[in-house]
Amino acid sequence: MSTLLIQLPAEYASAASEYSYALSNDGQHAQRSGQAAASLLPAMGRAGQVVAVIPMARLSWHSVTLPPGLNPHSRRQQPRVRAVLDGLLEEKLLDDPAQLHLALAADAGGEPGWVAACDKAWLQAHLQALEAAGHGASRIVPELWPSAQPQLLLCGDTAGAQLCATGLDGKAGLAWLPQRADAALLQALLGALPQDLPLLAEPQLAQAAETLQRPVNIHTGAQRLLAANGFGGDLAQFDLDLGHSTRLRRRLLDAWQSFAKAPQWRAARWAVGLAVVAQLAGLNAWAVKENRAIAQRQQQARQVLQTTFPQVPVIVDAPVQMQRELEMLRSNSGALSSSDLESLLGASAVIGGMSNAKTLQYQDKQLRISGLELSAEALADAQQSLDANGFTLRREAADLVLTAKARP
Repeated sequence: MSTLLIQLPAEYASAASEYSYALSNDGQHAQRSGQAAASLLPAMGRAGQVVAVIPMARLSWHSVTLPPGLNPHSRRQQPRVRAVLDGLLEEKLLDDPAQLHLALAADAGGEPGWVAACDKAWLQAHLQALEAAGHGASRIVPELWPSAQPQLLLCGDTAGAQLCATGLDGKAGLAWLPQRADAALLQALLGALPQDLPLLAEPQLAQAAETLQRPVNIHTGAQRLLAANGFGGDLAQFDLDLGHSTRLRRRLLDAWQSFAKAPQWRAARWAVGLAVVAQLAGLNAWAVKENRAIAQRQQQARQVLQTTFPQVPVIVDAPVQMQRELEMLRSNSGALSSSDLESLLGASAVIGGMSNAKTLQYQDKQLRISGLELSAEALADAQQSLDANGFTLRREAADLVLTAKARP
């Protein structure tokens, strides 16, 4: 499954808007990347998904604690959750909460969690522009989010580079400063991170990154978009919900892609493959054993038939031919078989009220009893008794039919 990651520009959507993108087939590497207008972005197949990435300059993050008993993941409680968030953030936001899009991080619950806020009109305009160009987003993720994992990035252009950091002092959070900020602020930010933590810098900022006296690793825009796809939640919430079925499909596809391609699942993939091979080998061995047992029993039946009835010239179905020969022996010796009239009449004695039967008809080794009315309970008792003696009693229309069970 391919994934098209599209970073939304910080400016409002217009006909001249261009979007940075990265196209990945495995979620780990970018097959294509670049920048293009919405109409010129790579086309996606039916199995692909489009992920919209909100730049960090357009998002603010706020720590909140939801009241007990409020389930942020319940679809029925979404209006109530949104109203609670508006109340909790009213004094923290510079804009009216009604004009902002709010989204809870995946770990938001009874303990303090993070809420993302951005301009709703700006976000809707870009989503509509992508939808009109045939690139409707199935998921929305942030470019960077609060995390306890230490990370240091330098991104942007040479004129307005931003230094971004997470995991300050080992705590979950997110902070950024202009690279040209006051030296004391920069040192305070860098001092809250491990000394050996490398600085991830975009190629055009490599030279500027060296002035911070940190090990520098080149981190392209495409790599940053792929990293954003690792966000554990979805910012498409509340009034920007992209649809439950779409989200479910996306989660299933993401889970399959992660399992099939991600390096951390390599051992699990090998284990599953070995388990499947072992199961197939076991099934094949069991099938061979069963086939041999069946063939052995068939051979034994043929040997018994040949020994007991040597006059049978060709053996096609040993059990059926054995039954036929036994019936012929009974007939020639005058012995009664269970399907003869006398045997069926004797067996019918267990049926209550047989004296009230109007007619008895014997044909094709069946005894048909007409005019005998039996309750359901009486019929069940008779069937149980006859079944134990090797006979079957069934109802056909208004008649009862008594037959002998087939015996090998």
